[in-house]
Amino acid sequence: MQSSYSWKNLLILFIVAFLIRATVFFFYIQHHERYRQADSMDYHICTVMLSLKGAMHHPQTAKPIFWRTPGYPVYLSWFYNWYDIKNMQFNAWESAQKTTIWFQIFLCSFTPILTFFLAFLLTSSLLLSWIVAWIFVFHIGFILASCYLLTDALAILFFFAFLLLFYTSFCIIGQLKCNQQNSLLWITFAALSLGLYTWLRPNGIFIAVIASFILLLANDNWQKKVLKICLFLSMFFLFLSPWYIRNYNFTGKCFFCPMSGPYLLAFSAPKILRRISNKPLDQCIKYLTYNVSKELSKQEELCKIITPDLVVPQELICGQIALPWIKKYPMFFLIDWCKEAAKTTFDLYGSQLVAFANNSYTYDPLEEFLTEKLQLCLYKQPMHWLMRFLCWLEALFYIFIWLGIFGGILIFLIYYSWQKQKTLEIKKLQLLWIKTGLMIGGLVFMTGGFGYARLRMPAEPLIIILSLTFWLWLIFENYKGIKSHGNSVCTVEK
Repeated sequence: MQSSYSWKNLLILFIVAFLIRATVFFFYIQHHERYRQADSMDYHICTVMLSLKGAMHHPQTAKPIFWRTPGYPVYLSWFYNWYDIKNMQFNAWESAQKTTIWFQIFLCSFTPILTFFLAFLLTSSLLLSWIVAWIFVFHIGFILASCYLLTDALAILFFFAFLLLFYTSFCIIGQLKCNQQNSLLWITFAALSLGLYTWLRPNGIFIAVIASFILLLANDNWQKKVLKICLFLSMFFLFLSPWYIRNYNFTGKCFFCPMSGPYLLAFSAPKILRRISNKPLDQCIKYLTYNVSKELSKQEELCKIITPDLVVPQELICGQIALPWIKKYPMFFLIDWCKEAAKTTFDLYGSQLVAFANNSYTYDPLEEFLTEKLQLCLYKQPMHWLMRFLCWLEALFYIFIWLGIFGGILIFLIYYSWQKQKTLEIKKLQLLWIKTGLMIGGLVFMTGGFGYARLRMPAEPLIIILSLTFWLWLIFENYKGIKSHGNSVCTVEK
């Protein structure tokens, strides 16, 4: 743990991570199509249409598909094209799907290596970096995600690369001994990495906005800050422009992925309507869906007369129906949004084991509650003893992690903010917590429509890194002798 890294050490990380993921997939996930999750069918349909027709069009209506981005279907199509299958059924492509996931497991086994370099970049502590890397070798959420026919685990590779490049490209105000050579080059590569992530998961557009605000805290003059932000955003959106152009040509409207409309219609507006009407949630969803259908028919008839060559995206209609309710009752919206963001923050990845035990892993319920999910994980849902053990192990791990986060907030961001005299170590930790805490907050808060643990994956390494900085600082403060061996939490300012 205290030795410098080498290719041999990193190779061991990769091999152990691969063997664990391969074992879980081979002996469990691949059976009974457990790799098929709630959104897997969407990606399957997009991929089959790409393989058979060369375009992402709906198989029944032949209309363009807008609700999914093409990154993951393109990846899947490389493997689907190896099989001469003329069938839309999900299980007909089982061999292609398993081949896809095996290669995905191989790629995702690099995740611990990326987290090692990210932790070392942020803290310069080899001890902390090795701990973080080995945590991600055994992290149940990342192990399971690598075995699903979903975008999360594959996309996270590009996102972690983005974090590495992004935090290399600037120093926060007050940071000392800061090397900013080639910062414009790093910010360009950061934009391209986030762009690759966004081709897989469209919430990258919101992350680009968060990153731009964080760049305002860079230790540069305002001219340099504006230059970095403009370069970052221009390279990011330029990289996404082909899909913007494609959607504009089909609809006459400029958008990348319109899923925010269905997202708000399914998860936010119905809860507001339930509050004011006292009707069941499913009835509220049906009412709003009916309004979408009615408005869609109206606009399609108008489109046939005025612009017959264009398509009316149903997803944009969903947004038009949902937004008036949100604007009229913003407090209800904010309360529900914060509840779901809290669920993302504190949910256990073991909830997926509950879904396996309950045989409900192919769909998501209309609504979930954090306390109920935790109870199901820890004692309510009947499951195999090994699953229960893993749930408890994860729960204890996150108690440790969140105690570290709350302790760090109390000590570094509150207590020492009022102290005039601070050690260099405390100043470094404060700056680290600010520049990463803002990213964590933005990543978690954007999941407020429907929260669950898997949406926390982009923020996971930053959360664990910050928590460990508190615990190691606490140890070093109580045992000063450890410092003499050169194991300071932030030993060298990058």
